[in-house]
Order: sequence, then C-alpha cells, then structure tokens
Amino acid sequence: DSDCDGDGGDGAEVEEHPMYAEAEAAGKAKRQRKADAAAASAAASAAGRDEARRELEAGDMAGDGDKREAGRQIMKNRGLTRERKKIDRNPRAKNREKYRRAVIKRKGQVRDAKAQEGAYGGESSGINQNVTHSRRFG
Repeated sequence: DSDCDGDGGDGAEVEEHPMYAEAEAAGKAKRQRKADAAAASAAASAAGRDEARRELEAGDMAGDGDKREAGRQIMKNRGLTRERKKIDRNPRAKNREKYRRAVIKRKGQVRDAKAQEGAYGGESSGINQNVTHSRRFG
C-alpha cells in the first residue's frame, strides 16, 4: 500500500488536485473531437468519391454533341503549347493532304501519259505545223 502523494497515507481516499482532473477532461474531449472529425472526414471522402464517379460517368456521356473537357492532370501535363490548326494536330492526315496538293501541282507541270487503245491511229488532234519541238541544225 504505497501512495504516491507523499502524505504517508493511511489508505484513506485522497482528493486530487483540480488541475489533474481538468487535464484529463481536456484529453478526453480532444480524443472525442478527433474521432468525430475522422468519422466526418471518412463520410465526406466517400461522398466525394461517389460524386466524382457520377460526374465522370455523366461527363463520358456528354450530351448535345459536346465533348468532355480534359481533366486538370491532362491539361497540366500538356504544358504550354501553342494553338494549332486542326490539320496540324494529325500528322497522318497532314501528310495525306500534302501529297494530294503535290499531285495537283505535278499535274500542272507534267502531262499524264494516256494508255494506248489498240494500234496507233495517228494524232487524234492532228499535227500543228507551226509548232516546233525539236532543235534546228544550222
């Protein structure tokens, strides 16, 4: 039977200092506040996840022909990029268009070879005597 209060105790109930009781009550209140905050945070987090999931599902099915906006992480990863024309965004389509335009330019420079049908029947448009395609030796 050793008491730590140092009064030589005879086993009688000793009254504690009020400061100890206040500290214990404050500790209990603090633990209770933390537990309440953790429970509220967990509930809010679950509700936030459900809300985010609903927004994503609604965003994937964007109605009225609208596209879903890119998220923050995608836009942040994109960095600072200049605006590009629609054709410049797709290299395959751009090269296809370049080839189409090059073919048009070439048609202006070189005549297409026509396939011959049957035996040679002379020039269909005739021969112009005023046009010379050869060099004159002289």
